Amino acid sequence: MDTGKLARYLAGLKSTSGSYGSKALTIDGDGLNFRPEQTERPCGAVEVRLSRFWVDMTRKSDAAGPPRTSSTSPTAPTYEFRYTLMDRPSLSVGPQDGIAEGSVPPDSTGCRGSLSVVHVGHDITIDELPDDLQMPTSFTAAGRGAMDVKVEAEGSLAATFVPPSGTSFC
Repeated sequence: MDTGKLARYLAGLKSTSGSYGSKALTIDGDGLNFRPEQTERPCGAVEVRLSRFWVDMTRKSDAAGPPRTSSTSPTAPTYEFRYTLMDRPSLSVGPQDGIAEGSVPPDSTGCRGSLSVVHVGHDITIDELPDDLQMPTSFTAAGRGAMDVKVEAEGSLAATFVPPSGTSFC
């Protein structure tokens, strides 16, 4: 199956969760989850790529160059961020439900978070990543504060941003 058809197939799979519009292929702080309805499940394992990027944050007034920006609200501090490619492993999902081995996003540190993009086809480049990232207003224990992100690149299926753990010191 060509990558365009594979991307449409995987993006269109519905989840066994029963929630309206829920997707079978998602990524969060626990990793790449695959839970398609029984009738749409692939017959064998499907290979996807996981492009992971470090996201280095600084307060807007301290950064140099043409960075990208992030803010939680009009009164919150504005941060600039830069992406750096971390790695790009190939992973298998299906036909069974579960979390793909090796897909857990890396832990964040003080001023460094990560962005993980699940895709098929060409390599996702830094230029295709979001120009803005919203910082969370609070963190949850489950999922380590990971947030869904929309990446518009061709073949992109799902993405998650694990924000830095201590941006107040950046």
